[in-house]
Amino acid sequence: MNRPWDEDQYDHRQNERTRNLPSAHASKLHIPFTLADVRMHFPSLGQLAVYSIFATATMITLVSYPRSGNTFLRNVLFEVYGVSSKTYLTDGHGPDEDWSNSQVVKTHHLPDNLPTALLDRPIVYLIRDGRDAVVSFAHHRKDVVAPESDFNQNLKEAVYAAEGSHFGGWSAHVEAWLPEAAVVIRFEDLIKDPIAACEKISRVMPLPAPDLARLPDFKGLKQGTPEYGSGKYSHDGALAQHWFRKGVVGGWREELSEEMARLFWHLHGETMEWVGYQANGAINALPDLKRASVTKVLMEGSKLNDPFIDGIGRYVREVLKASERYPDPRVDMDVMIENRIVGSEEALKHVAMDTGNRKGAFQVLKNVLRLALPDRTYQWLARVAPVSRMPKFNETIVSNDSYDVAWLTLPQHYLFLQSARFVKLVATVHDLTHSQFPQFHEANNIHRAEEGMQWIRENKGTYIAVSESTQRDMLKEGAYAAHIPEGVDRRVFFPIHNAHLKALVRKRYGLPEGPFLLSVSTIEPRKNIQGLIDAYAALDPTTRQRFPLVLAGRKGWRSKLNIPKDCAGQIHFTGFVREEHLPALYTLAHGFCYVSLYEGFGLPVLEAMACGCPVLVSDRASLPELVGEVGILCDPESKASITEGLGQLTQTNRAEAEGRCMQQTWKFTWRDCWAKSAHLLVDGNTAPSA
Repeated sequence: MNRPWDEDQYDHRQNERTRNLPSAHASKLHIPFTLADVRMHFPSLGQLAVYSIFATATMITLVSYPRSGNTFLRNVLFEVYGVSSKTYLTDGHGPDEDWSNSQVVKTHHLPDNLPTALLDRPIVYLIRDGRDAVVSFAHHRKDVVAPESDFNQNLKEAVYAAEGSHFGGWSAHVEAWLPEAAVVIRFEDLIKDPIAACEKISRVMPLPAPDLARLPDFKGLKQGTPEYGSGKYSHDGALAQHWFRKGVVGGWREELSEEMARLFWHLHGETMEWVGYQANGAINALPDLKRASVTKVLMEGSKLNDPFIDGIGRYVREVLKASERYPDPRVDMDVMIENRIVGSEEALKHVAMDTGNRKGAFQVLKNVLRLALPDRTYQWLARVAPVSRMPKFNETIVSNDSYDVAWLTLPQHYLFLQSARFVKLVATVHDLTHSQFPQFHEANNIHRAEEGMQWIRENKGTYIAVSESTQRDMLKEGAYAAHIPEGVDRRVFFPIHNAHLKALVRKRYGLPEGPFLLSVSTIEPRKNIQGLIDAYAALDPTTRQRFPLVLAGRKGWRSKLNIPKDCAGQIHFTGFVREEHLPALYTLAHGFCYVSLYEGFGLPVLEAMACGCPVLVSDRASLPELVGEVGILCDPESKASITEGLGQLTQTNRAEAEGRCMQQTWKFTWRDCWAKSAHLLVDGNTAPSA
């Protein structure tokens, strides 16, 4: 929906609604008599009639992830302000009757599952520390919804929220609703000062002066028969003692095991930090989602059109995903996919098709020719028919719009931006292998990379380096680049405990039974797969028998490998692995090997660690940055060093290493990557404005 509510807009609407009311009714916040006064002087009036004296036609939708204080707030509104409410839930007994005419409607559903009538109302969103919310959710299921269920199983299901269950899961719920909310109320603030919390609601719905004598607390609600949460209309009023638990902040500390707390933070930590909840329990400010001046950005995203999404394609896709999950209201970003401009949401849905997406077919042909032709013939063909001869960006589209910033995500793709109209250029540089290690590249790619870097310099571009290593390499070339590391989507890459999925992946890719060592990469010289095979062959036969080597990934250029005869049966090739199968593959592996001769970043390393897999990596370029103290380092040009590292990897206790590996990846998030990139696009630096 992306329709942020504006408080000034509501002030204007409020003035329009109250223009013809008596002055006492026209004030949003201060009405000089209370509900108690009205009840005393007009004892025959019903509850709704009493409230109608104060209320205008404003209606609100009260949204929360379950167990975030919604029912408590409804009881406060009812008792203190005389405001009744209805519930819209499609499970259980279904929506309340006549919900559409209620001043306040409570729901837990995601926006896509609600009728337009509720989305058109101002949204009041309640948010709670997700750890407290899922713990309470698990108890609620055991105590109220399914008394025979197990608390720990309920808790796991709430944390995982598999396939969008549990109202999408805590993170998805917050991400969907926070940008739409006119008013946001923290559970922690609601419990501390219910009246102050309700005053926030009066920004969008007028409230009378509170009747403070009727203010409920959790203990009273738990022991009484409140209007909401007691089941007095359907369960003889016996639910309150289970519905209202403790009403405390930080109760998760006593109920989450270390393992479950780690899993929750792995899956939800990015969004927790976005809304101010810290791992140690501290609470910082909510993100400012009010629109101010907007910077129009055109991101070059043609990598999304490739039939195989490589590391650059993932960078484009994950930054776009982060920009949708964690919007920066200062940035309005379009994406250029070859000669088309689309919004970021549409770009994420983009799938290469025959019409209008020539590069998808071109890439398939390129891969076929690379495998079929001799290397010299292929290199000649690449020079005479390079990608640069493909049609440039459609000038008729660009002429209709201009951009404050153009964002080039790969220097080789500069041609697509040549006709674009922009004020400032930002370019992401992933590595400088084209100049520092030309032997790892095809001649045509080196030529396009050099042209791209020259074009960036001519347009006085600002550089982003995805690693400290690339940043250092840029400095050697005389250019400063802001260090903005990539990340890993921890909601995709986490330890898989689904036995059915692991069995499916093991069967589909012909994986050996039992533990194995794994490497995932395109098979090409820079990845040093031959060096890995030679070092693996040097292990003693017993170790090789216990730990076969699995090499996953499609063939690149110069992909021919020599397999020693004495270990041919212990080395397995899977070919291309579907992205949705990678987490299970990483989880099944005993250890992950990435002994590349050079990396600008190294996404597979983070992905493996995020799934709890110990790693052996080269001591070169960016890889030591990623693994910190939890990885094993080796010299990729020394067979003995790699062999020694493989031996250490086989002796690693995987279960003990899992938590350390997962936590290391928390230092690299796509949310941080997007946030710092957005600051650079808008302000020219990577830190928030003062």
